[in-house]
Amino acid sequence: DGLRDALRSRGVAARGRTGLNVWVPLAGDETSAVLRLRDAGSAVAPGSLYRLHTGPAIRITVSLLDPSDVDRLAAAVAEAVAAARCPAFTA
Repeated sequence: DGLRDALRSRGVAARGRTGLNVWVPLAGDETSAVLRLRDAGSAVAPGSLYRLHTGPAIRITVSLLDPSDVDRLAAAVAEAVAAARCPAFTA
């Protein structure tokens, strides 16, 4: 609940009821979000590995997430979600 609440407070939709995983829908590219979070020090999975009929997303396993890391992770996820929405163009 802590990560979902922290994400919502940053304007990021998230769901998950089991306490094991949080599902964060994306309006953009899963790979760029996963790589951005990796570069920020967090490992998440692309939703494509776990979905059949939904759009892009990332899956965050939170079962071992220390409560002191929730705000840092939520900020990084919010940045990754925003960046996935507006990928940088390269020439």
